[in-house]
Amino acid sequence: MKGDLKKVWAVFTKAERRKAVWMLMLVVLMAVAEAASVLSIMPFLSVLGRPAIIHENPWLEALYGGFGFQGIREFSIALGLASIVIVLASSVFKTTTLHLMNRFIHLQRHSISSRLLSRYLSQPYTFFLKNNPSVLSRNVLSEVDQLTFNLITPLAQLIAQGAVVLGMVLLIVFYDPVTAFVAVTVVGLMYLAIYGVVRKRLSRIGTERQKANGQRFQTCNETLSGIKDVKVTQAAATYQKKFERASRLFSRHMATSDTLSQSPQYLVEAVGYSGLIIIALALMLKSGDIAHVLPALGLYGFTAYRMLPSAQIMFRGFAKLRFSSPALNAIHLDLVLPIQQTTDPKVALTPCWEIRLEQVSYAYPTAPDKQVFDRFDITIPVGTSTGIIGKSGVGKSTLMDILLGLLQPQAGRLSVDGVPIDAGNVGAWQRAIGYVPQHIYLADASVAENIAFGVAQGDIDMQAVEHAARAAQIHDFIITELNHGYDTPIGDRGIRLSGGQRQRVGIARALYRDPPILFLDEATSALDSLTEASINQAVTKLSRAKTVVIIAHRKTAIANCDKVHTLTTITENNL
Repeated sequence: MKGDLKKVWAVFTKAERRKAVWMLMLVVLMAVAEAASVLSIMPFLSVLGRPAIIHENPWLEALYGGFGFQGIREFSIALGLASIVIVLASSVFKTTTLHLMNRFIHLQRHSISSRLLSRYLSQPYTFFLKNNPSVLSRNVLSEVDQLTFNLITPLAQLIAQGAVVLGMVLLIVFYDPVTAFVAVTVVGLMYLAIYGVVRKRLSRIGTERQKANGQRFQTCNETLSGIKDVKVTQAAATYQKKFERASRLFSRHMATSDTLSQSPQYLVEAVGYSGLIIIALALMLKSGDIAHVLPALGLYGFTAYRMLPSAQIMFRGFAKLRFSSPALNAIHLDLVLPIQQTTDPKVALTPCWEIRLEQVSYAYPTAPDKQVFDRFDITIPVGTSTGIIGKSGVGKSTLMDILLGLLQPQAGRLSVDGVPIDAGNVGAWQRAIGYVPQHIYLADASVAENIAFGVAQGDIDMQAVEHAARAAQIHDFIITELNHGYDTPIGDRGIRLSGGQRQRVGIARALYRDPPILFLDEATSALDSLTEASINQAVTKLSRAKTVVIIAHRKTAIANCDKVHTLTTITENNL
């Protein structure tokens, strides 16, 4: 428990910790106001039950004489109205405090999810090769919600209601220490016993819930992303069952958590009600005068009315803390991931003579013993078109990722005009590159937004968009075939476009910033021969003004290149 509290505190930023301290101070004041509201009813009930107490109690006598009351009735009405005002003021203050607390918690949801996504985006490319995107999405969205609403919220309520309970306990301790000790001991032991029974189960089902939640995200993402394959292979039923199995387990554990955290309420309510009756009978037998019993009974009853719900909320907070601990662990670990230091370059690192890979060796972190490249060399002169061809599996895409600066070789270097590319200048290098992958990612947005990918809609340069579309030979299609031209939505992943049209949009995207270098990675491998020839023609025109590198496994894709390299075996193979 102590470790979880430290992790929750570590999740907050310095500014958020200061806000949390202010919230704690408000909570303490709320507990004081709550205690005052409970205490305010005692003078009213005391005078109502036995008016003679006015002259026996120095406080009441001072109030009675100080305000010049002329009769018991007026004084009783004044005490009752004063109690109402104090209770109402306490409720208003409590409502305001709870609103501020809820606002703090919901803004924490925004802060944690934003910082977590930012932390992911700052990781090197290899991080995403090792981590499933569905798991990362689950953490940013679902697990942050789990952390916020089922851990931070109950924890905040635990602190707030704990202050209320403490105030109530101190109140009855001041009035009757013995009765207070017995009541607090009985209620406390009940909750401790129940928590001791359920804590291990809450921890276990919390871990299983997190795993099932990840399976829900992954299955849903795989099914909807690959809907064409799912339909053709008639795999819908299999994916449906897989999702339902994970979703059912997730829902069952959520229900179990809610039940285990709420069920003690009914037992404690019954014990509290029974205890109140026992106290009333004990006081009656002790004094034999209802006038003495009524104020004490009112105090205990109102205290129980305020304290027992707060005690239940505290228990629920402990239970949710245990249940949500796996989500806290996952998010805490990811929030402390090291940040890859990058710069935001204003000027592109444009080569004037050559791009070179020198003595490059590389193996993926998941298979360190299997070398993809071993002392690999290649030189790409500026102003030429270079083709790299080879069969599947020889490392063509890995070579492209190294040229793009996404992968850092374990030995050797990538250099531009003799300047090594490293974490400090890789951003400037990538600013000089236009990249066309085999599978173009298209967002569910307009044609213009997809060409100017990553640019805010209000900042899109439509002249640059049109110029890039003309260069990619798709402008005429956009203007004549699409209902709204460049403002036409193209659907998720460009589902409303053909394969050739999607590739042309991808080429236009690569050309939007008019980069001096154009990299194409298997950009035409999934197209028919006529469409491939058309796109190759467009690329050939571009190569007259740019440095172009084309990686392919078909000779037709690199037929017009100035120079062609063939990848066969990688080990100790210099091109």
